[in-house]
Amino acid sequence: MSNNYELEHDFDNRFDQDINRSKTASLKFDGRQNMFGKKEVIPLWVADMDFAAPLAVTRALSERVAHPIYGYTLYPESLYESLIDWLERHHGWHGVQRDWIVMCPGVVPSLHATAIAFAKPGESIIVQPPVYFPFFSAVTNTSRNIILNPLRAENGRYTIDFDHLEQCAAEARILFLCSPHNPVGRVWSKSELEHIIQIAKKYNLVIFSDEIHADLVYAESKHHVLATLAEDPSNIITAVAPSKTFNIPGLNLSALIVPDKKRRVSIAQAFEILHVSASNPLSIVAFEAA
Repeated sequence: MSNNYELEHDFDNRFDQDINRSKTASLKFDGRQNMFGKKEVIPLWVADMDFAAPLAVTRALSERVAHPIYGYTLYPESLYESLIDWLERHHGWHGVQRDWIVMCPGVVPSLHATAIAFAKPGESIIVQPPVYFPFFSAVTNTSRNIILNPLRAENGRYTIDFDHLEQCAAEARILFLCSPHNPVGRVWSKSELEHIIQIAKKYNLVIFSDEIHADLVYAESKHHVLATLAEDPSNIITAVAPSKTFNIPGLNLSALIVPDKKRRVSIAQAFEILHVSASNPLSIVAFEAA
């Protein structure tokens, strides 16, 4: 087992490295005793990987750490430029404006902020189980109501029940969409996403589209950014992050793409209510480097 990370983590062999994460305060490994009552279990319960972050990220972090002051930090323009470039080159999302981007400390706070911003207490939000559990807690924690639109398991493949989704949409304010879907692994087709857009337009639904797994798609599948399929994306909030792709989830930084100015203001105000608007100098460096 090697700890020679700097020398060995090049692109060709980083996936073959056996890195010991024990005694690093890793929730996944060092939290096994508290979670399961014993340490002798294979930790498949937390969504971070055991592959090293890219060398570009670790080098950028080392360079920033070498400066001995870690004060309050602005989001540099280069951060926004790197994100816009990534979305264009890797996902064909052209025309994203710098002002559309709202930096935030993760998808889970963003789900909460969206619930606060676009649904009043007692109003309803659609969730499509089985799905990542904070999709539920973001609704209940903010005193909103959950409307379930369960995915259908058919021949080993999950699909959306669109007839039922339309019934739900008539009673809801927001749809929490996971695309690609965690945990079922579906990469929604263009036609499926266009159907969602049609329903949302008909019932004036805000869609929160969690797309942080978009870069982890097999070659035979294609991820479609929901907002690129909409003639008017003003009701769509897209969440993106390098956390899953480059294995830096503990650094807690993501971005929302919000084309509509009024919605940007509303969600920024919700983040202020949650008091999660502060930036982290190391997270910023890692995000941009990734």
